[in-house]
Amino acid sequence: MSEDAIRAFLNEMRERHAEQIDAIDLPDGTVEYIAERVASGDVDTLTFMLKLGYLMGLQTGYAAGRSGDEEPDGRGPVGPMQA
Repeated sequence: MSEDAIRAFLNEMRERHAEQIDAIDLPDGTVEYIAERVASGDVDTLTFMLKLGYLMGLQTGYAAGRSGDEEPDGRGPVGPMQA
């Protein structure tokens, strides 16, 4: 997949899901931690974080399917991410 395709996908997802994404509260210090990882070139940790988020999304979709829901609509209350 080219950088242009990845950029286009991310922009589309950002526009399509802006309300749900903006409603997510990350733990204090998350943005600073990510900035440190970027500045230090820690691609392994950043890649792990992406994979973890993807895996969690897959599990949520699977659980919703098993419970009979089509898929989670993201419209429910969104709380802070918990470790």
